[in-house]
Amino acid sequence: MHVFKPCDLIHLTTQLAKNHHRQLLVLCGDHDWAITQYARLVDAGAEQTLTLSTHKQLQHAQWPEHLHEILGQEFSVALYDGYSGITPNKLAALSGTVKAGGLLILILPELSKLDNWIDPAIKTWLSYGYQTNTSLFLKRWQRLIPSLPISVLSQKYGANLNIPASQDNHQNNALQTQCRVISTLRSQLQKGCTSPSLLSADRGRGKSATLGLLVASMPEQSFIICTIQYRAIKTAFKHLALALGIEYKGYEKQLANLLYVPPDQVLTMSLDDTIVLVDEAATLPVPTLVAIEQRASQCIFSSTLVGYEGNGRGYTLKFADYLSKKHTTYTQLSLSQPLRYNHSDPLEFAINRLFALDSHYQTDAVATLNSIHFTELTAPQLELDESLLQQTFALLVSAHYQTTVNDFRQLLDSPSQRLFAIMQQSNILGVCLVNIEGQLEETIQSAISQGTRRPQGHLLPQQLFHVQGQAAFLSSRCARIVRIAIAPQQQKRQLGTQLLTYTEQQLSATVDYFGSSFGCDPQLLQFWQNSGYQLVKLGFKKDKSSGQYAAMVIKSQSALQCQQQSLQSYFEKTFYYQLMNHYRDLPYSLVLKMILKFKEKPLCEALLAQFRFVVTKNTNLEQYSPLIWQVITTHPTLLSDLPRISQQLAISLLLQNNTKEWVQQTLSLHSKKQFNIALQALVKELYARISIKSE
Repeated sequence: MHVFKPCDLIHLTTQLAKNHHRQLLVLCGDHDWAITQYARLVDAGAEQTLTLSTHKQLQHAQWPEHLHEILGQEFSVALYDGYSGITPNKLAALSGTVKAGGLLILILPELSKLDNWIDPAIKTWLSYGYQTNTSLFLKRWQRLIPSLPISVLSQKYGANLNIPASQDNHQNNALQTQCRVISTLRSQLQKGCTSPSLLSADRGRGKSATLGLLVASMPEQSFIICTIQYRAIKTAFKHLALALGIEYKGYEKQLANLLYVPPDQVLTMSLDDTIVLVDEAATLPVPTLVAIEQRASQCIFSSTLVGYEGNGRGYTLKFADYLSKKHTTYTQLSLSQPLRYNHSDPLEFAINRLFALDSHYQTDAVATLNSIHFTELTAPQLELDESLLQQTFALLVSAHYQTTVNDFRQLLDSPSQRLFAIMQQSNILGVCLVNIEGQLEETIQSAISQGTRRPQGHLLPQQLFHVQGQAAFLSSRCARIVRIAIAPQQQKRQLGTQLLTYTEQQLSATVDYFGSSFGCDPQLLQFWQNSGYQLVKLGFKKDKSSGQYAAMVIKSQSALQCQQQSLQSYFEKTFYYQLMNHYRDLPYSLVLKMILKFKEKPLCEALLAQFRFVVTKNTNLEQYSPLIWQVITTHPTLLSDLPRISQQLAISLLLQNNTKEWVQQTLSLHSKKQFNIALQALVKELYARISIKSE
């Protein structure tokens, strides 16, 4: 058994300090032995040390539940006790707190035992009823760690220190780059340039600091900075305060000329003469970014493209495509060299490889789709084939605005998941990630019904049960489509539909129904409707980052058709009522997509006669709106071919019960006469459609 002393690390730490680098040090062995060695090597109570562990012998240890309790700090030494559970988000975030010249220490069993060691965190990725006796995520680590710039102190094998070669410090270059970026952005803003700017950087490049310094350089200009979590932009406030020589206590939402506002609130504000800074823009969905860009006269979008808090390639692909079509030119700037440590940092490289944070989708696939084939990919396949794994994860990241390294572990360690793919030779063109849910025993069903249990996983069955109490959704087997991702170069070629069809074919014999839950927007809803899925539930709480409600769609096999129809009918009946209060702010285009699929009832002769009478009159809103409402809700497809302004008027005014003043302003109907003409046109257009249908 090896015992280590602080002097054993002197050569390593000296060289790291000289290079302005950081490194990962793995303590491999029994838990108590590793804790003892850590106590010998490090003063765990020192201010420059952060210890994450649940071990009782470590008096100053903590085990925070949220990332914001870790980020925004700096330490010379940070410890992560793997025996407390390997949570990738937490470990990757901890790596971001290590200062130049410092160490991130990770406690693990001997590397030779990793493939058969099940850490306590594995249950995080296990749906109720599923078990596993191995972690492919850790098996991959077992293979990768010896090949990375990582030092290892082993109880059994002794020390294997990875001493880096001497390297010149390039921090001055990084500071010069930051100054040039600030100068460029300030010049464009002062000239009144309305095309947005995109600032991108990897973690540790001083991106948020750059925004704070930019604000400080324009003290007479008002700025709003928005991101999902306030703690993500503390650095911007800190550098603003330092530049202006004022105090920042770490919690102020407004400081000097900078105000923090969450993304959803920005969309409701008047932004006249205010420059909007969107930090961590890649964590927001593209529709939210577009909405902000349309409201703000001047804006800067800044984002970490490789990050552990959640990033989305949709930002770099879809949003950039939107900007290129709207603006002839827009500015793209980047900070490539780190400020907090020197370039080619060993810790950054190791963390990026261990968590596939450096995965980028690149394909040599040709334009023709003649050679494609569909297949199922298993987790063991992905673990053994690094290229396949990297392609898969990169595609999943590109399809969603918030993907974390926890999702990467789930991809390898969740036995309830199935993965189907479109392949072209060795290239992946698309993936469909599925979670198998339901088939719960009666005791669990009873506990769910009583509200005493909420078994992990099984999202769709539990949500569907709580609508009407139909236990069939709990006892039946469900395939929940978690995500469908198609390569950017291959989109709009019906590959998503083909992959979904293939997935259904492979699973139809073993599941009773399919379903999905997603942030509801017209395009996504159209995709699912075209594939035969029915909308049966809409959430009541908007997602803070997307500003969207969660939609739930299902497609049942014959055994559950009755239950599905009951859900559909209930949703349709309640939705018209909820439109008048809770969903008054839903975009009319989304409402239209929904109601056009609703079951229609015949228009009775009395209703037709009354409507025939109204169409010859000057329509009085207060008197006749209930009649028009009844016609539309009875036969919503009457709206399908009407002009956009009539559709919007019918939905915003009559179905959503918005005020006449609000509708007039929204539709640019600037006078009472214009409003009445538009309303009369709607009535006549509806009647014309009724006449055509009755012929």
